[in-house]
Amino acid sequence: MKRSGLFILVTLITLGCFAQEYEIKLKIHGVSDTVVYLGHHFGEKKLVIDTTTINSDGYAVFSGNKKLNKGIYLIVMPSRNMTYFEILIGDQQKFSVETDTSNFVKTMKIKGSKENTVFNQYQMVMAEIQNGRMNLDKQYQAAKDNPEEQKRIADQMNEQYSERKKITENFISQNQGSFFSKILLSMKEPEVPDAPVDEDGNVTEPDFRYKYYKAHFWDYIDWSESGLLRTPVFEPKLDYYFDKMVVPAPDSLIPEAEKIIQLAYDSGDSLMFQYVASHLLYKFETSDIMGYDAIFVDIAEKWYLNGKAFWADSALMSKLVPKVKNLSRTLIGDPAIELKRMQTIDERYMSLSQVDADYTILVFYEPGCGHCKKEIPVLMQQYRDSLKAMNVKVFAVYTQYDRPEWEEFVKDKDLNEEGWINVWDGPIPHSGFKEAYNIIMTPSVFILDRNKKIIGKRIGMESIKSLIDFENSIKDKESGK
Repeated sequence: MKRSGLFILVTLITLGCFAQEYEIKLKIHGVSDTVVYLGHHFGEKKLVIDTTTINSDGYAVFSGNKKLNKGIYLIVMPSRNMTYFEILIGDQQKFSVETDTSNFVKTMKIKGSKENTVFNQYQMVMAEIQNGRMNLDKQYQAAKDNPEEQKRIADQMNEQYSERKKITENFISQNQGSFFSKILLSMKEPEVPDAPVDEDGNVTEPDFRYKYYKAHFWDYIDWSESGLLRTPVFEPKLDYYFDKMVVPAPDSLIPEAEKIIQLAYDSGDSLMFQYVASHLLYKFETSDIMGYDAIFVDIAEKWYLNGKAFWADSALMSKLVPKVKNLSRTLIGDPAIELKRMQTIDERYMSLSQVDADYTILVFYEPGCGHCKKEIPVLMQQYRDSLKAMNVKVFAVYTQYDRPEWEEFVKDKDLNEEGWINVWDGPIPHSGFKEAYNIIMTPSVFILDRNKKIIGKRIGMESIKSLIDFENSIKDKESGK
C-alpha cells in the first residue's frame, strides 16, 4: 500500500509539472498532411510561436504547459500560400475550432471558448458590413455624374457607419470586462460634442473639435492590458497619434511622448511600458525629419539613462549612451559649439564665432567623398546666386589633414568667394570638431543664425535657402512687417 501510494503521489506531481495550460484543437476542411503555424499579431509584425502537423483528416492540436499571452492569434497554413484565420486567446485557452477553407470565418464552429464564439460572430457581422460598404463605394463611383444619386448613396454610407458603431457598442456592453471588449474599446473613437458658440451662433473656438478629439484620444485604452500589443490595433493607433494628432515639432512631440510613456509606466504592466518606450525611441531615432533627434535624446535621457528601462542591457546601453551624448551637443535651438583658431587656406586663423553674418552655413566635407564632390559645388553655386546677397556666409571645414589635397579640391571646384571661408583643423589637430558635431558622414551641414544658434542641420543643399527664407518670414511677422 505504501508503495502504491508513493507511486500515485509521484504520478500526480509529474502530471502537475507537465499539465497542459493551452490546448487548441483544430479541424480544417481542405487542409491535410502538412504543417500549420500558430502565431500572433505584434504591432505590424506577425510572429510564429508554435508549429504542429495536420493529419490526413484535417485534425491538428496546438498545446503547451505554459499559458499563452492574450492577443489575436493566427492559424497559418504555409501549404496555402501562408493563408491564415484569426482566433482570440484570452482567459479560455482550451477549446476546439472547426472551419473550412471555402470561408474560414463563415464556416467556423467553436467549442469551449465563449470569447472566440463572440469574436467569430463579430467577424461575420463586420464582413457583411464591409461587403455592403464595398458595394456602396462602387455605386458612388458609378454615379460620379449624378450628384443627387451620390448624395443618396453617401447618406446610406453614413447610416451604415452609424449601424456599425451601434453593433460594436452592443458587443462591448454585452461582454463587459472581457479581453475582447477591451480590443473593441481600443478601436473606439471619442464622441466629439458640438463646438461652443456665442449668442449669434458663431463658433467661439475654431479648433475645439481637434482639441477635444486629441484630449480624449486615449480614453478607451486599458494601459494595463498588454494583450492589446498582440492585436493589429494598438501600434497603428500609437503611430497615428504622433504622426497626425500632434504638431510635428520637437517642442510639441517631446511632452506628448513623455505623457504617453508615463501612462504606460503608471499602468504597472511592464511589457506595455517596454513596448511604448522602445517603439517611440526607435521611431524618433530613425526619423529623417530634421530636429526629431531631440525627441530621441529626451526619451533616452528620461527613461533609459536613468535606469527605468529595465530591459536595456549593457550591449544596448553601450551603443545608446555615446549616441545620446553626441547628438545632445547639436540639437536644434542650441548654440553651436565653438571652433577656435581654425586655419584658413591662406594661413590666417579664424574662429566660428568671428563670422559676422545673419546666417552661417557650417559645412564639413572631404575631397574623397563622392557626395562632397557633387554637393559642395552646388552649395557654392547657390551661395553665389542668392545666399551671399542675403548676408549669409559659409564656414567650410575640410575634415582631413592632407593640405595639398585640400588646396587642389578648393582650386578644382573654384571654392573662392568673398564670404566663403575655407578652414581646416591643421596643421596640428586641436578643435575636436568630429566629436563636437558628431561627424560620421560628409557632407554634414549646420545652419546657424546671427547668434550662432543651430536652426537647421543635416539637410540637402537644395533646402538651405528655403529654410533661411522661412526663418526670415518668421522675423518679419514678429517685427510686424
